Amino acid sequence: MILRKYTVFLAALLCFAYATPAVADTDWASGTSAFLAGDFSAALLYFEAARDGGLAGPAVHYNIAVCQFELADYANARDTFQLIAQRFPEMRGLAEYNIGLAERRQGNVLAAQRNFVSAYRHTDDEKIKALAASQITELDNSIPAGWYGSVGTRLGYDDNVALRDSLGLPAGVSAESPMADLYANIRAPLPGISGLAADGSLYLVTYPDADDFDQTEIRLGIVHDWHGGDWRIGSGIYRVIGTLGGSGFNEETGLDVRTTRYLDDESSLEFRLRYDEIRGASSSFDGIDGSRSRVDLAYRRYGVVHDLSVRLGIETNNRFDPFVSPTRQGARVDYRYRFSEVWDVDSSLSIRNSKYDDISIPRSEDLISASLGVTRSFGDIWLINATYQYSKNDSSDPVFSYDRNQLSAGFLRLF
Repeated sequence: MILRKYTVFLAALLCFAYATPAVADTDWASGTSAFLAGDFSAALLYFEAARDGGLAGPAVHYNIAVCQFELADYANARDTFQLIAQRFPEMRGLAEYNIGLAERRQGNVLAAQRNFVSAYRHTDDEKIKALAASQITELDNSIPAGWYGSVGTRLGYDDNVALRDSLGLPAGVSAESPMADLYANIRAPLPGISGLAADGSLYLVTYPDADDFDQTEIRLGIVHDWHGGDWRIGSGIYRVIGTLGGSGFNEETGLDVRTTRYLDDESSLEFRLRYDEIRGASSSFDGIDGSRSRVDLAYRRYGVVHDLSVRLGIETNNRFDPFVSPTRQGARVDYRYRFSEVWDVDSSLSIRNSKYDDISIPRSEDLISASLGVTRSFGDIWLINATYQYSKNDSSDPVFSYDRNQLSAGFLRLF
């Protein structure tokens, strides 16, 4: 098999390319002999002994990974190649290519595809590029349908459930309760136009001790994505229907346009514009009738271990009731640290200023929110998460000042 021969050939080259005085060590020499003879079980034992004896360069780790792969220990081979990608940037492309091979052998087609694409982008070696491109082309026919989605649920506790002001609810009223929510979304390509897809989502949350604030939101839309070089443009139109306390609450028709410029392999800049026409679903909620406009500018930097995004945004509302018609400015920072292959720590900090200039006594509010969570992934399709979020709103009218604490834990399933 060509790929196997090429991988073994590279491993043999690394024995010499990264040679140090420790190469003369008995374990290294014995491992090299066994490796070239095809006795991967013996070679693995010798290379692990050499590593434990002080060899720390990429060659010994690479040879360990190749031995694990040849012995069909694909999970450990993937983990070792990932270690190489993180510790030795000059070998990232080669390591990610081999991660793709290990993922494919385990049946993780989508993960394999992502790593082959990354390998192609992170190497100058034309042989690796050619091999990665071949794998990408082959796997294009293996990825199911082109549709994808997710479903997740959480259980938790919220000590200020009424203050979900994204719906335009008035502040100054609160309740505390356990909570449970459910989220699901799906996107499926539509025939005829490349990049055109149907997009839908469902969100519902229930509060056993405050059922007046139970909410449901159904979102349906058509979206289009275009890619060209370092640019990506996405646009969509959608319809939203929501309930509150078991009764109709809001109906929205919206437009969403975002333009992304990839600055390099690890960073991007995004401009996003959203416009919504909002109507109350019954006469009880006529006050939310009107429009909302939002503009965001975001910078994102992502890597194997660290992921950082910074977002600035402006929101204007033109509603029938000025009490739910603020002008807002805000900033948000999100940071993710992956401290192992399966564990992430997620954190965020946001600051938002809201001005209600059209009410009888103008009001200004400053909302600060911070969250910290931990996520555990299982393969590429299951995640479990626990998160704590704290919010503090300072208002020029003390009636509208509040603190909020929310603790939740749940899971997400990708498909």
